[in-house]
Amino acid sequence: MSNSRWILLRRGIPLICLGLATACNLGLGDPNSTGASSATPFLPEDTATSTATPTETPPEPTATPTETPIPLVYPVGPSGFPANVNPLTGTIVADPALLDRRPLAVKVTNFPRTARPQAGLSRADILWEFYTEFGNTRWIAMYYGQDAEKVGPIRSARVLDTRIIPLYDAILVHVQAFETVWQEISKTGVDTINEFPASCPAICRDPDEKYIENSAFGNTAELTKYARRIGLLAAGRPYLDGMVFDPAVPADLKESIGTRITFSSSAMAQWKYDPERKRYMRLSENASFLFEPLADRMTGEQLAVDNLVLMVVDTFRYKGQTGTGEQFDMDLTKSGKAYFFRDGFMLEGRWQSGGPNAPLQFVDADGGMFPFHPGTTYIGILGDRATGARAASSEWFFYNAL
Repeated sequence: MSNSRWILLRRGIPLICLGLATACNLGLGDPNSTGASSATPFLPEDTATSTATPTETPPEPTATPTETPIPLVYPVGPSGFPANVNPLTGTIVADPALLDRRPLAVKVTNFPRTARPQAGLSRADILWEFYTEFGNTRWIAMYYGQDAEKVGPIRSARVLDTRIIPLYDAILVHVQAFETVWQEISKTGVDTINEFPASCPAICRDPDEKYIENSAFGNTAELTKYARRIGLLAAGRPYLDGMVFDPAVPADLKESIGTRITFSSSAMAQWKYDPERKRYMRLSENASFLFEPLADRMTGEQLAVDNLVLMVVDTFRYKGQTGTGEQFDMDLTKSGKAYFFRDGFMLEGRWQSGGPNAPLQFVDADGGMFPFHPGTTYIGILGDRATGARAASSEWFFYNAL
């Protein structure tokens, strides 16, 4: 190599090193070094040296695809409900696993009036109300598609309960019963959860209640756990087909602002349609026999439902009655007149048996299935001699007669 070439090579070394810093091992005394560009600049081929290798730029993270909820196409029912739709309300449930249990039918008192406002009624899928005895009514609050942290006050069962509950494969939740009622529970095969031996946390006593008879309350999630523990929850879903739901209002309905129901001279109910909320709001008689809003003590809001049904049913004295107290029975194996209220309208139709272990069915005057508004339903049961009439205000008045 000539001196001129060596000088030029040496002059270029500092410039290269500035750019390659730690990667350079120049070997300036090596006369064979040519300064040619390579993967490892200026390194002899037989020299093993750790070098910085370029790394691949990681790809931009991509969003995990999520399933787009499929909107529910109405009408739905009376059978073939999608797996995430509650057949008692026609609505999508937040937790479809809840539909793998049996409904809980909780016996809730309505008298004495000091038991009001009740807790948890607004969370029920179906609310049943009927005359029991001595001027009083009681509720069956049926829970299936959602839970209620506190339901009650829970009171004793009646023979009438054993006619409704088997139709929905429900579990009766109550606090004690008359001996004759226990006999009917046994005869009809109704599964029950009584305060004892269930106890807390399934059914607890509220020490803040003034009257001990109105101090028992249930927690439906805990009641479900207890039912599973004692073997009341079989595999698979219960058969609850029978109702049809559709947000579209059927034709030929009569406008109605709601209804008043006189179950007895001391037990009266009023449901008024609220066009803004598009729901029926509950009012009950007070000690002065004036109507006042009935709230749910858990929410502080007025009790409301989406549909009303008034059923006229063959009701009679219980044949197995002992003593002089009132005990009533009813026949749900046939059919009878029914009045349906939804979306501020009313339609006269019929209720009919769906079978010995199947939910009731509700049909219009032509025998077609009546479509309920998706949501919760109130069912009031009246005796076969009950009367109903529409007032000029479009409010319907019903008078119970057994």
